[in-house]
Amino acid sequence: MKRFMEVAQPASEKEQEEAKFRDENRDWLLKSSLIALEVRRYLRLNGMNQNQLAERMGISPAMVTKLLSGKENLGLKTICAIEKVIKADLLRIPCDERGAGTYVVWKIEEATNSKLDFEEGQSFCKIVDINKGITTKKKDIAV
Repeated sequence: MKRFMEVAQPASEKEQEEAKFRDENRDWLLKSSLIALEVRRYLRLNGMNQNQLAERMGISPAMVTKLLSGKENLGLKTICAIEKVIKADLLRIPCDERGAGTYVVWKIEEATNSKLDFEEGQSFCKIVDINKGITTKKKDIAV
């Protein structure tokens, strides 16, 4: 204990500020870290490097480095660019009227790309229920 007391020092002001920042921003920092892990996984599995990812996303390599740090407050535009490259949904929006375990994944496609009979202003909604599988329904697009 004596040795511990000799080497232990109070946290500096900078360290205290960093701890406060992490505490106040815990929620989005966690999501940013999870996105960074998913992107790193994609890069590893596809034999890509950060420069190739930057090129495909149309952003700078420095931005990719920030993204992969897991400490960047990502905007929806950036998240969508990531999703487009890795071909995976990173955000899911719960659909309250369907209950727990159900998510609505919106995809807008032209009628020619689907077997559904679309009318102007319609899209489709894939309802993914972890207990029941996937169903597809037509949905009017909110304007």
